[in-house]
Formats: sequence, structure tokens, C-alpha cells
Amino acid sequence: MTQSCHHAQRQGARVFSMSRLYSSRDTVRRCRRRQSGGTGIPSFRRGFTLIEVTLAVALTTMLMAALYSAMSIYWNVATESYDQIERAQIARALLRDMARDIQSCTFVEQETATESDDTGDDGMDAGVDADTALGSYTNGLFGTDNDLVLYISRPDPDQDYVNAQELIAPSDRSSDAMIVRYLLISEGGGGLSGQFAGDTSLFSVDDPIKGLARMQGDLAGLSNAISTGDVEMQLLATTMLAEEVGQLRFQYFDGVDYFDEWDSTAQNAMPLAVVIELTLRKLPSSSDSRPLEEQPGYLPPTVHRLVVPILVAKPYVGETAI
Repeated sequence: MTQSCHHAQRQGARVFSMSRLYSSRDTVRRCRRRQSGGTGIPSFRRGFTLIEVTLAVALTTMLMAALYSAMSIYWNVATESYDQIERAQIARALLRDMARDIQSCTFVEQETATESDDTGDDGMDAGVDADTALGSYTNGLFGTDNDLVLYISRPDPDQDYVNAQELIAPSDRSSDAMIVRYLLISEGGGGLSGQFAGDTSLFSVDDPIKGLARMQGDLAGLSNAISTGDVEMQLLATTMLAEEVGQLRFQYFDGVDYFDEWDSTAQNAMPLAVVIELTLRKLPSSSDSRPLEEQPGYLPPTVHRLVVPILVAKPYVGETAI
């Protein structure tokens, strides 16, 4: 009887465990049926359709295009503004130095009884050029429309003067008297302009016009170098100021008219003012091989003008003045 009791207990436990298993399975089935809407078909997480993906890609592309356009406009405007500021600074520095040299000119009017017979209608000596003026003149100025020679007085800050026979380098000084020359360097040009342009290592532009240069040195030393044909001394005295200068023009005002040439020695007078016009251009970029006009923020050439009064010039007196 005891064995039958134990057997009955085991059978009851087995039936109870099986009923619990079936009950849990039914519970799972009911949950799945409830999630699938009562259809009994298992449900999966819903994805995006092709239309939705295409629409999202289109909207993203439009947004990126708008951002790129805005950044491109900003970059062009910023680059152009930077170039304008840089040009203004270059022009201001060049015009300031040129005005300082022009107003430092020395001039002594010569006493003449009659006018020279070899002067033209405008008072210019026939056949005189800048190189001739450099070798023979000692005061005033000699200028053409793109070349200006000035005879100025400027003390040496270090007061380090040497004898005129001991002048070796362009920086040596024998007195306060100096020669300053402004000229436009160009390939194939005559005189100092063409000779200086021959050294291609000094320039980064392929244009025949290389830029604005300045020659400066002691009056006695440079005059002797020009008279003796010492080209090396002249080239050593010449420095490149700005390759950005694409055009240079001088005009000379006598109180009534503007002239493209002036010779203070031949005319025995100084102009009342000198007009300087600088045309500044954009230099090519080493990192961008495209033409300048196609580069971002391209700024076309700009003209900068300054009228410099001559302090040593006599006031203009008209023919009808009393």
C-alpha cells in the first residue's frame, strides 16, 4: 500500500508539471495573438518605404546645396574684402613714401637772361631721358609719364658719411644729397627697366609688367656710376617695391595745365604739384592654377590717385595778374 501511495504521488506531480507547461504555452500564444491583432501571424518592426527614403535623401541634398551656396558666397565676399583692404594698405604705403620723396626735392633757380634756343614749346630739352638726367643733373626733378627722377636732401640717420672717392656700395653716403628714382619694370624695356627685369628670380608674375621699383643712392655715387656705365651699381641700388602695381602714371601741374613730362633744369622751375596714379592688380596664387578671373573673390584692377604739392615751387602768376 505504501508503494501504491508513492506511485500515485509521482503521477500527480507529473500531471501538475505538464499542466503548468501547457498553461505557460497558452499564455505565450495569447500574447503573440494579441500583438499581431488577433490574426495569429507574427508581427515584425515596420521599416521605411522607398518613397520615404527617396524624399529624405532629396531634402538632405537640398539642405547641403543651400549650405554650400551660403558658404561659397561668404567665402567670395570675405576674400574680396580682404583683397580690398590689402590693396588699400599697399597703395597708402606706396603713395606716402612717394609723396615724402617728392616733397624732399631741392631746387635752386638759375638766373638766365634769355630762354634757351633748344627747348620745345613745353620747355623740355630735346633728346633728354632719365639716364641722361641722372648723370648730369643735380637738383629738382626730371619726369615722364612712367618714370620719375628726384634730387632730394635727406640726412643719414647714423651720420655715417665717407669721402666721395671712397663710395663703394649704394648705401654709402658722402652728403645729404641723394637721387631717388621711381620706374615701372617691364620686360623688353629700355635702360634700367629692362636690365632689372632680366633677373627673373625676383618676380612671381608672368606678365611683361613686373611692378614698381625704386632706385636710391648717394648723388655723387650714382651720378658717377651712370656716367661710367656701371650697371651693377645701379642694379644694386634698385629694389622692387610692389609687384601688385600693373600701371604707373605721373602728371605735372604748372598751375594751369597738366603735362606728361617735366624737366626742372630745362624749364628752370618746379611744377606746383605731381599727380601719381597707381593701378594695382591681383597677383597669381601658387595654390590655384586657374586664371585670375575664375578664382574665388577675384577683384579687378583698381586705380589709386594722389596729388602731391611741391613745397619749393613758386606760386603760379597768370599773365593778367597785376
